[in-house]
Amino acid sequence: MKKHIFAAAVVSLVSGGAAVNAEPAFGFGLSYVFGGDWALGVRVFHDNEPDEMKLALGADYKFGSRAFRPTVGVAYLAEDYYLDLSLGYDTGKKALDYGLGLGASFETEEPASDGSPDVDPTSDPTTDPTGCEASPIGLSAACIN
Repeated sequence: MKKHIFAAAVVSLVSGGAAVNAEPAFGFGLSYVFGGDWALGVRVFHDNEPDEMKLALGADYKFGSRAFRPTVGVAYLAEDYYLDLSLGYDTGKKALDYGLGLGASFETEEPASDGSPDVDPTSDPTTDPTGCEASPIGLSAACIN
């Protein structure tokens, strides 16, 4: 029964429509596996937008049981770190377990700028620095002072 639930969760994450158009982000970190074990692992997040919750697929190496642990879970992805809650399958014990992880994230999207260049609001683009009006072809017209 547990194998079927885990397989269904993995299939639903992999086949999700949002994951098709998104660019993934990656992470590397440490997880505490409830029950007293620690694991070192990698994560792939379904999207690279920072400061949002993401779906995560991963793989850990558990130090205590000396086994690999494929994972599926949710994570808060920041610009340079992530926090995750994962459901994993300990291949040594052949049992499901839960973990809480923290790690560094890579390939996240840069924060979007407002798109407006720095422009002096008092300047007029139709005048040159001397205060003369510019002609339509870019030449300075005669100044009337």
